[in-house]
Amino acid sequence: MLIRRYVFALLTLAVVCGQAVAQDAWPARPITLIVAWPPGGSVDTVARLVAEPLRARLNQPVLIVNRAGAVGTIGANAVAKAAPDGYTLLMTIGAYPITAALMDNLPYNALRDLTGISLIVRSPNMLVVRPDFPAKNLADLARLAKDAPGKYTYSTAGNGTTTHLMVAMFEQAAGVQLQHIPYQGGAPSLQAVLSQQTDLNSAVTSTAAPMIEAGRLRPLAIIGEKRSTQFPDVPTFAEQGYPRVRGDSWIGLFAPGGTPPAIVDAVNAAIQSIIADPVTREKLQKQAGEPVSIGPKEFNEIVREEIADFTALAKTLNLKM
Repeated sequence: MLIRRYVFALLTLAVVCGQAVAQDAWPARPITLIVAWPPGGSVDTVARLVAEPLRARLNQPVLIVNRAGAVGTIGANAVAKAAPDGYTLLMTIGAYPITAALMDNLPYNALRDLTGISLIVRSPNMLVVRPDFPAKNLADLARLAKDAPGKYTYSTAGNGTTTHLMVAMFEQAAGVQLQHIPYQGGAPSLQAVLSQQTDLNSAVTSTAAPMIEAGRLRPLAIIGEKRSTQFPDVPTFAEQGYPRVRGDSWIGLFAPGGTPPAIVDAVNAAIQSIIADPVTREKLQKQAGEPVSIGPKEFNEIVREEIADFTALAKTLNLKM
């Protein structure tokens, strides 16, 4: 089944790329892939996993440029302002719709100035601590936090990220107050708890997994309707009495708004063939999350729905960035 999907994706790529080249001679020069997060995190990992096979399929170099900061909006703004010609693309995470919902005076319109190409991977977030942290589960954490409001700190990939909102929802549901310490990306956020700068870390599973497997971190809870197949012994937030806490992280590819549909379709077809390749798929699963085959139409619908949902959530939690 996977081989048939791979062959079909390659055939689709050949047809779509042929149409795009016939119309605009695209791509005729290197493509810049702007990663809106720093090196070492899950977004950067995915970008580097797909860059080489993307180069092979489009017959042009794919140059990775990290433009981190401001919860991904610096990189997003750079692509939003770029020419819609298929030569500047954006890779970012599920913080994209969150910033659209929470941040005032964004320098771009998230629904108009960028368009989704492919949603590449999804990964649930989890709450992790060092092995010596006194809480063994969320009930323990809630009890500690109630006894000492504001004492315990947690690091995240940045203000308004899904890692941040996950803990904010837990705080509201549990009636506790933790101190948020935002970082610029998942890698420095994880290092903060490892180096004892914070007590807890809210992380994408793929980022925390190596440290959990090495015994350097211990998970308290994971997002999901059911337990993770990777960590079946870790209970979900819902199991522990917090069904409304959520935090599903994704990584996706965008182009400037107004990019010709033929180019968007060509890039998406290339990405789908990369995801269908068994070798790349296995690497994505191990290092980033669950690969998904979601193209422009569905991806843009997801972004629109999440912007609406997070706007409502921000009002409920009184959150601003």
